[in-house]
Amino acid sequence: MINKILAYFPYSVTHNTFPANPSPDYYWFKNSGSEPSWISIPKESISEDQLDLMKHLLHLIETEKHTAIAGAAHVWNSFLFHDGALPSVESDEIRFIQFKLQATHPDTEEINEALKGFFPDHIILWLKDSYGIIIEEKKEIVEDADEVQSISSTFESDFFIKISFYIGKFQKVSDQLPHFFAREKQVFHDLLKLTNRVDVYTFEKAFPRLLASQLPDHLKDILSYSILEAFSEEKELMATIKMYLESNSNVSLAAKKLYVHRNTLQYRLDKFTERTGVNLKDFDAAVMVYLSGLYVEMR
Repeated sequence: MINKILAYFPYSVTHNTFPANPSPDYYWFKNSGSEPSWISIPKESISEDQLDLMKHLLHLIETEKHTAIAGAAHVWNSFLFHDGALPSVESDEIRFIQFKLQATHPDTEEINEALKGFFPDHIILWLKDSYGIIIEEKKEIVEDADEVQSISSTFESDFFIKISFYIGKFQKVSDQLPHFFAREKQVFHDLLKLTNRVDVYTFEKAFPRLLASQLPDHLKDILSYSILEAFSEEKELMATIKMYLESNSNVSLAAKKLYVHRNTLQYRLDKFTERTGVNLKDFDAAVMVYLSGLYVEMR
């Protein structure tokens, strides 16, 4: 296959090792065979469709980083993307917190200093000028979603830049970490294509959204003539049901978050049940309705 790629792209070059300073004028691909090799293809000689095809055939190496990689970040970069040695860590488990800046030309140096202030004990690895990962060792106290949400809000208020985070799962430190990170990276990438309304994602938040985005057509049709019809008649009804379910079906808590009286919220729930015949106290029904709400939200 490699010979065919080289013939198809006459200006492409193979490499036995990945260069320390890869040229930004090339796309770099890794061939993970028995003896790994790398292929560089000039960006001007490959179309978007060809690039998408190459991404399915080989692993595209991210090279557009504007912040220098050194020290522990360099070791982790080598391990995760270039078959480097397993980094030395104090903890048995680590997790990856991915971040993506919603800006075209962010001041990465300034933002990097701010991230170091928020995550002083973690390793920050930039992979692009707007995307990177925070490597966190498991300790007694770890950042939860609410704390990361506060950090995201601070970035938006202080830097006027929206930043999204994906908090990964803690995993045992092993040679399997690069494969696990590649899966989490794909999850984050898929989420960002669907919506940018959420600032902080976890797998628990990601899972139902990804399921809702991949509903087959025959299920969409059934929903359209049942649950979605009720939502379309009254937009605030969907927000009410969604908040109620996200509040663990606690009427008082949901009413407080929606700034409505408890009786008002209960009236809306009863109206939804009357229209659809769906009992939200039934677990299976609640899951179905919640996925339906996410589907509507992402359309």
